[in-house]
Amino acid sequence: MPGGGANEERGARGGRRALGEGAECRVTLVAESFVRPHLLADLTEAMALEGAEIVSATVEPPDRQQVRHTYTVQLPDAAQLPALMRAMRDVAGVYDVTRAQRQASGA
Repeated sequence: MPGGGANEERGARGGRRALGEGAECRVTLVAESFVRPHLLADLTEAMALEGAEIVSATVEPPDRQQVRHTYTVQLPDAAQLPALMRAMRDVAGVYDVTRAQRQASGA
């Protein structure tokens, strides 16, 4: 890379970081919110602004004016997860964002 050392790589936002600094992170998040127009668009925009790549998304049908969104996202650095979760909580109507719990296998 021009101007870059052999021990650098270009991050998702164009900045450089030392190799091994931070690690990519794939995580599933659940956003609980009240139903409102444009919620899906506002949530995905907030996530994109934080550098999250949405791998998959599921929106459950509304129940008692509440809706649950489940997103699996890829982050360039695991250290960005708290900021991503805060940004999602800051979206109007969202009252909780948590990491999804793994389902126990077997019955």
